[in-house]
Amino acid sequence: MADRGRGKMLGLRSFPRVFVLLAAWACVSGCVGPKAVRYTRMRYNEVMRDTNDEQLLINIVRLRYADSPVFIDLPNITSQFEMAGRGNYLGGYGNQTPGRASLGFGELSLRDTPTLSYHPREGREIAKALLSPLTGELFIVVNAGANLEQLLLFSMNDINDVPNAPMATILLPRVPDDNSLYLRGIRLLASLRERDATELAFGTNEETDGSSDPIPKGSVEGRDLLNAAKDGYVYRTQGEGQVTLLKREKGLYLRIRPPYVHSAEMEEVARIFRLTPGLSKYRIKSELAEEANQKLPNPLGNDTFYMNLRSVLQIMTFLSKGVCVPDEHVISGVAPVTPGPDGQPFDWTQITAGHFVVHVQKHRPRAAEVAVHYRGYWFYIAADDVNSRAALAILEVVFALQESDGRSAGPLLTLPIGR
Repeated sequence: MADRGRGKMLGLRSFPRVFVLLAAWACVSGCVGPKAVRYTRMRYNEVMRDTNDEQLLINIVRLRYADSPVFIDLPNITSQFEMAGRGNYLGGYGNQTPGRASLGFGELSLRDTPTLSYHPREGREIAKALLSPLTGELFIVVNAGANLEQLLLFSMNDINDVPNAPMATILLPRVPDDNSLYLRGIRLLASLRERDATELAFGTNEETDGSSDPIPKGSVEGRDLLNAAKDGYVYRTQGEGQVTLLKREKGLYLRIRPPYVHSAEMEEVARIFRLTPGLSKYRIKSELAEEANQKLPNPLGNDTFYMNLRSVLQIMTFLSKGVCVPDEHVISGVAPVTPGPDGQPFDWTQITAGHFVVHVQKHRPRAAEVAVHYRGYWFYIAADDVNSRAALAILEVVFALQESDGRSAGPLLTLPIGR
């Protein structure tokens, strides 16, 4: 009877321990979800950024060697967190050990099982994104903080027929190229923007050339006004009792603030790009616009920047000229070279100097922002090379702008990990 009483007392004394164990279990199970998000979300974010940069860099390096670029998306990452546990409380007595030798047993297991879905970009989808010329939306990234000089250097073949080393956008250029005059012009524009002397803005303009012959004002009815507005036209008074139908056009403009309209910098910009000096506003148009073939730049000047915009593939090929290649690959002919005026290989890196450079060495670099291994060498962007890092970021944003919103989902390669 005494032993039975002592057993009952031990059971009562063990109850607080059981309560503590249950409370600890509840606390762990309630916190694992938020802690899992805190532990993994930023890690996935960093890895996605790093691998995106590496993919862009390896494709730029491939283009320097006249190899084809390949892009693989990672549209989905599904990570499932599981926690499982079991236990048994024996009241202080073991199954095989006599006396009070064991409280029981228990186990707790945590498992993270991410599933990665890869989407190779190929066919019409990637061709459209890579080969379509850029549009005026490109300048959104300037208002968002992108460097104007970098953007104009990478994304233009020419402005008003002032060339920006167009041969640098060819995989195998036969002759060297130069862009010194173009560089001078865009550096002046960038300098003016840094001083807040200019701004890029979208606006409307009415063509000065009449879209119709003068017509009697009384013959224009209300429905005519509505139909004209619907099609982008407007009626304007011309002379007594007559109106003319003019086309209203929405577009991108470079506005010059009053103190800088007649500045020396703007005078030189006008001279370089064949613009009419002294204007407070200049239109920005693509050379693909219909009127570009009718109003080509002339020595007397005009009020429009006609821009020959590149495609993403041309931008990447241009940037690939900033990739340094090892002497071994030059001598063996693995890396394409262009003979210069002196018969020696032309140094294409001078075209992108100061804006984008990719270094190369045999061993993995220690201080690199992004590095990739290709053809036995490491190609990398130095961690302290802010301009090259910014160029890679601009390229990624521009590429995203070019991608179709309604992109169809192609075949997915789904890989479960951690099973």
